[in-house]
Amino acid sequence: MTTKTEQRPGRVSTVAVPRSALLAVALPGIDWSDAYAVSFPDRPPGDPQEWADAIFHSPPAWVAALFGVREVLVRVVGIERGGPHAFDTVSWNADEVLLGIDQRHLSFRASVLLEPTRVVLSTVVQVHNKRGRAYSAVVRRVHPVVVRTMLRRAARTMSVTPGSQSSGIERRSPTTRSVSGNASEPARTHHCITS
Repeated sequence: MTTKTEQRPGRVSTVAVPRSALLAVALPGIDWSDAYAVSFPDRPPGDPQEWADAIFHSPPAWVAALFGVREVLVRVVGIERGGPHAFDTVSWNADEVLLGIDQRHLSFRASVLLEPTRVVLSTVVQVHNKRGRAYSAVVRRVHPVVVRTMLRRAARTMSVTPGSQSSGIERRSPTTRSVSGNASEPARTHHCITS
């Protein structure tokens, strides 16, 4: 019999977008946002960057395929491809990692925030033009399913064994980069978003 504290993490719930230091300055304006959380009986395992890697760099096969289809279709309608830098870390602190990119049609940031007993994945989006509005209208329909699935999978992956380094996720150091995609040395500063 499994007790509450022995249950496998993975239940993802919709939550309010948290007021965090990084999200507060993530974008000059926000047209839409959402947030999802997975709870733990104690402090979540790992650190924010490990969670970000588990969420965005190890998606389920069907999500990876969907991202691939997206890369092909956006070219047809004249929207920039996300490319390999769409989910790069742009800012971080001890409890939160901010990922994202600025493009002509929209800018987005994804926050992975470790709270005392849960991990919160938030998305904030600023739309820049008609293509961005049309793109957002489509993305918002599938976004909740994709994000919930990725967070649920990351929770299972991160909970495989105790300790952040033994979770099966390749550990990557946060790197500073401009949101246009230029990587530099491992991050030593905590805030590197460019205007």
